Amino acid sequence: MIKEKLEILVSSEVIDEDTRSYVLKVLEYLLENKIINDVSQADVFLTHLAMADMRRKKNEAVASLDEFILSEISADPKFMHSKELWQDLEKMAEKKFEEAELDYFYLHIINLLKED
Repeated sequence: MIKEKLEILVSSEVIDEDTRSYVLKVLEYLLENKIINDVSQADVFLTHLAMADMRRKKNEAVASLDEFILSEISADPKFMHSKELWQDLEKMAEKKFEEAELDYFYLHIINLLKED
């Protein structure tokens, strides 16, 4: 489903081909390292990643998460693992993401890690 979704986003010029390639590399990494067992587990995260990559390219900011949600994320037992995993995934990106965007990534990754 995510591959089809990315193709639609490219054809409708919502994302570019470089973003599509980056997201597919991340998907491949998640599958190869057995972080997910099925592509559908990462659908929401990968869609967010694609949109975040385009926001980064256009210098568009994302609203910060609420302080309560941030405290819930940082208190989660999977938080450190999510940060470590993000460090690996971000190496595949063209440039670094804004801090506010990272919090959303951590939230998505924590949810991915809880599904295993």
